[in-house]
Amino acid sequence: MLEVNDLNVSYGAVNAVQGVTLRADVGKVTLVLGANGAGKTTSLRAIAGYHKPKSGAVLVEGVDLAGSRAHKMVRNRLVLVPEGRRVFGTLTVEENLRIGGYRASRSEVEATISEVYEQFPILSDRKDKQAGLLSGGEQQMLAFGRAVMSQPKVILMDEPSMGLAPTMVDSVMTKVREIADRGIAVLIVEQNADAGLQIADQVSVITRGTTVWTGAAADADRAAVHAVLGESALEGDVDGH
Repeated sequence: MLEVNDLNVSYGAVNAVQGVTLRADVGKVTLVLGANGAGKTTSLRAIAGYHKPKSGAVLVEGVDLAGSRAHKMVRNRLVLVPEGRRVFGTLTVEENLRIGGYRASRSEVEATISEVYEQFPILSDRKDKQAGLLSGGEQQMLAFGRAVMSQPKVILMDEPSMGLAPTMVDSVMTKVREIADRGIAVLIVEQNADAGLQIADQVSVITRGTTVWTGAAADADRAAVHAVLGESALEGDVDGH
């Protein structure tokens, strides 16, 4: 569904991403791991149309969209759930969701919002509450729901467990798995390697802006992850930029 080939991104003279190759398939979760400064967030933002790549391909269903702006990526059913959730705090939960469905017809919005409430019951319970008053975990669920409102085929997720209480991490990861199980390709950057590995199908490791290993999550040896990322990655303490 999503194929990223030899992606290169520069900030002036600095080459932040140098040859990143990633893939996310329908109904699967691809986990992207890497230490602080490895280029993970930059890669996601370039794929989603927030940074223009210097070179490389971003294929969605075989169509190369590299260099397209974010609004065009959304039209092509690829959406980013950014780090920090970034919900509209003064708007209600339902207003946030409806913004996510801005491209759809009224009937599509009503149908999709019902599906979102079914998938995320806490959002239905809080639909008239201001988003800024939700807990961190609830805001993350809202960010997921808002992304689903755009009826995506591919969702990129940047550090969904960051800043959450440990008790909420499992709930958030369970929802990531459920989103993929509904037939969406999920590409997730996650600071908590243990939590990510529990729900991932595939893993890609990025070091210094380059993909250095890709394989099945079942083959992602903890010793190898430790060697590349350090002890803190397996404790959920690695910053995901």
